[in-house]
Amino acid sequence: MKARVNLKRRLQGNTLAGIRYRPELDGLRAVAVLAVVLFHLDLGLSGGFVGVDVFFVISGFLITSIIMADLKTGSFSLKTFWVKRLRRLAPASFVMLTVTLFVGLLVLLPSELVSLVKAQLAQVVLYANFHFAFRIDYFDPITALNPLLHTWSLAVEEHFYLILPLLLGLCFKRGKGFVIGTTVGLIVISFVYSVWRVNQNQELAFYLLPSRAWELLLGCILALRPSRATVDKSSGSSPYHAIVAISSLVALGYCFVKYDESTLFPGPSALLPCLATVGIIYGTQSENVVTKALSLKWMVGIGLISYSLYLWHWPIVVFTKLAFESEPSPALSFALMALCFVLAYLSWKYIEQPFRKRAWCVSDKVFLYSGAVLGCLFVVSSLLIVRMHGMPGRFDKSLHDVIHATVSERFQRSSSTAIQENGLPVAGPDGLRPQFVVWGDSHAAAISELVNEMAHEFKLSGFIASRNATIPFLKVGSGGRSDQQQWNEAVYKVVKDHDIKNVILVARWSGYINRQIGRLQRYSIDEFDAALSLTLKKFEADGINVWILPQVPEQKLDISRAILIASRTNTAIPNGISLHHYEQNQALVHQAFARRSASRASVLDLTEFCFPDGRSMIGQLDGKYYTDDNHLSLLGSRVLIKPVIAPVFERIMRNSSAAGSPDDLQSN
Repeated sequence: MKARVNLKRRLQGNTLAGIRYRPELDGLRAVAVLAVVLFHLDLGLSGGFVGVDVFFVISGFLITSIIMADLKTGSFSLKTFWVKRLRRLAPASFVMLTVTLFVGLLVLLPSELVSLVKAQLAQVVLYANFHFAFRIDYFDPITALNPLLHTWSLAVEEHFYLILPLLLGLCFKRGKGFVIGTTVGLIVISFVYSVWRVNQNQELAFYLLPSRAWELLLGCILALRPSRATVDKSSGSSPYHAIVAISSLVALGYCFVKYDESTLFPGPSALLPCLATVGIIYGTQSENVVTKALSLKWMVGIGLISYSLYLWHWPIVVFTKLAFESEPSPALSFALMALCFVLAYLSWKYIEQPFRKRAWCVSDKVFLYSGAVLGCLFVVSSLLIVRMHGMPGRFDKSLHDVIHATVSERFQRSSSTAIQENGLPVAGPDGLRPQFVVWGDSHAAAISELVNEMAHEFKLSGFIASRNATIPFLKVGSGGRSDQQQWNEAVYKVVKDHDIKNVILVARWSGYINRQIGRLQRYSIDEFDAALSLTLKKFEADGINVWILPQVPEQKLDISRAILIASRTNTAIPNGISLHHYEQNQALVHQAFARRSASRASVLDLTEFCFPDGRSMIGQLDGKYYTDDNHLSLLGSRVLIKPVIAPVFERIMRNSSAAGSPDDLQSN
């Protein structure tokens, strides 16, 4: 007990005004942050992401305790409260943002740097959770590698800190019963909304306050109880409290181990870890084994640096993954964890503590003015970097040309109205009768420049009918939007009106079967078969030859970064996915293609050129074959697709005035 008293004295800077210091809550913070760090380092806690929810409940409890204590004494001030929050959170956050930006300037690609500074700007203006909610999937292995992704949870808490004191101040005038009743009502509303929203749009449910507020409010309702932080532990232990604390800790551990990326979260799944956190806070009001364990010196120490540890760990993880183009090994992960702890301790000791104790800032006025100036500098620098397109001048011109390739937009049309008003984009020489249509989604747009080149080479004219997230089927199915159906009908009318007898279908085929990628509609395999069959039969009845271009290999690495690293280290460019992996991914699609019955439809074969030695190619030192993980660049189209569709153009050229069968072409 003496050791704990001494520890308390050493930690007076963390004692909340009017609230008895509870070291076990710092220990609970340690549990939460360790779970998050272990999850992000892939060190055995598949459900470690619920550590954020533990933080939410703790924050709700402590902040409500502070506000209510001041309201009861009549000393509460909104300005004082918000300034204290700023002193607590802003300095360490600004330092992390500054260091992350400088590292980003050194190592990030232009597009990555733009993504970083947009997130930085969002964090500075307290908008980070909204920024990521509409742009990113938390669990996606490629798109989630933003060094500031973790700031979404800080934004949620910041929004809560803005609203809660206003709410409690208004309700307090009506009596404590009104405060409790209002809080319970808001918990119910927010939880019901979370359950509904997580089934409608998981990203919005995951990132935004309305579906997370009930977690913080659970801590609030616990703080509103008479025993919230006034129980004297010196009176001895309580068996009831011990049972609650132990069972709650076990439940929380279950969530850490059993939850994973497939768990629909938050919503009902978040209820168990949040209630478990409430149980631990409640159960540790008296002396018991959980209280003692969480009050251990090293646990309290980790809890004290938990905020800085949370700030620093994710940028370190992301930059390491980007540097090695792979997940870190267990040994490297433990080394990274050690680095995180070092940076967190330095941040806590030399940034957090001095600002909280006013050692580096004489007055609130100076602090606020300085913060405003620094915030403006971040905003201006972020906007400049965005305007400069990620400062490509950081790389030599040849390397910039390699990594900056994008999908051409000049052959795209966004709606059926655009077709009617402006017609479809034309590939090939002017003045010729159109002989073909390349019809598909963004994958058709990706090869459109190649098609234009080949059309000139073979002296043919044709249309490019490409529209993002729209499969080239005459029946889009129940999962598709009506505008997609209208687009395809408009394209088909163009085919009929110009008496075109040759159609090349191009799409991200696997993205439309039993999974959802962005805005792609979802088919069951039976629906896919039916839509494919209807489309091909319709073309056959019209005497139209159809060639189906299979989906190009989807890569699992950042191609631009892989080429950048190979260039700078004078090493070979790595291969992409294997043929075996590709065939597994495309198995359902290829089976559907094999079941086609239309005699005028052929499926082209990509394997010879995309997988020359059983592994896919992603580029060369002077150019990459992809603009992202699944769209080909012009160079990639020339290398991988031209040899495949050249026989098609030869056939169209030879039979430009006939409707012959394409059976003599290569097919699978």
